[in-house]
Amino acid sequence: MSKESSETTKLHTPVIEAYGLLNDEERGIAMANGIHEPYDVNHFVTVKVFGKLNGTVFTSSVLWKETFLMAAMYWIIFGLFIYDRMDDFSSFVGKESSIRAFLSMFSTLIGLLLSFYTALNLGRWWQMRMAVDKIIAGSDRLTVMLCQITQDKEVLQHINRYARASLFIVFAQNQEEPGKADPRTQAVQQGLLTQEEVEKLELLSHKPFVQAETLWVWIANVVTRFHNQGLSKGAPHYCSLMAAVEESRSGIECIQTFLETPIPIGYVHLLCLMVKLHNVILTLLMSMATVKNAGGRGGFQAVGVFRTAFRAFFMPFLYNAILILNSEVTNPFGGDPGDFEFANYDVHMAVAGKACAGAIDNAPKWITKIPGWFDSEEPSSAPMSA
Repeated sequence: MSKESSETTKLHTPVIEAYGLLNDEERGIAMANGIHEPYDVNHFVTVKVFGKLNGTVFTSSVLWKETFLMAAMYWIIFGLFIYDRMDDFSSFVGKESSIRAFLSMFSTLIGLLLSFYTALNLGRWWQMRMAVDKIIAGSDRLTVMLCQITQDKEVLQHINRYARASLFIVFAQNQEEPGKADPRTQAVQQGLLTQEEVEKLELLSHKPFVQAETLWVWIANVVTRFHNQGLSKGAPHYCSLMAAVEESRSGIECIQTFLETPIPIGYVHLLCLMVKLHNVILTLLMSMATVKNAGGRGGFQAVGVFRTAFRAFFMPFLYNAILILNSEVTNPFGGDPGDFEFANYDVHMAVAGKACAGAIDNAPKWITKIPGWFDSEEPSSAPMSA
């Protein structure tokens, strides 16, 4: 085995496991699309979790900036009071039990609101994943039914290409960066659309989601032309074909609805305001409690200092991390490490479309002996009318 072949197998082992053994052409598709290895949940239930960083919230620069800000506030307050400790400082601060009771008022309400907010966002995230599955399932379903009425591989290839392009436009629209080409141009660069097709899409609309749906209108027109030529098996068959088209189109509509309709700003603002207020008050009170345990008549209490300092850093870090995770799942198409991977879906659609289109010519002999099978030497369908 050559070095290049061994590297390909090593890099794309998860793809081989997920889709079965791939041939060289399919491996090439996987490599071109940049398949990423899925995470192993077993690494998170052991001590290996401490060494896992890629794709986690610990790589968020916003989280560390917030943490450093709270840390700076903590050490400034601690330094001021430890440098100029007033007489009877312990009475001024009060008992730790009173401080914990005061903070628990915030913690209980914040925990309830955060739980509801997280459940709501994860529910929306899963609905968008199911919408992506609708696009893929509709494409597969349509290809399976169409290859029974036509063996025109060019038509089947174009339909598969349009289905992949529609999903690509959804991803590209949500990953726009300064200086990056628009979704349509990127689709041309990926070989999913031609320049003529892009020009016709631009004449119809400049909105990417509308253009993604328009591709399914073209596919629906192909289905209708086949039906008008008498290639479908009647109205029920035609309705099933159109239902597959509508399934994919509705998936795009569902994604657009969730992305363009965020959770009401009033709820999000109140929750974030309470979290930030809690973090500031907690840092202030815990820094003074640390000063109390660091001197006075009781002397330096190591356990008390560690307990208050840990809570001052851990609780704000935890609440900020949950807010950041929620912000990331609101748009799972943005290209973040934990977002959906277009390459995974594209490889499946490309490989499945190719397999379905070639399944008729490569059927077992016992199937080909059944009367009514396509004759490979004669056209299987009439030419498509303009």
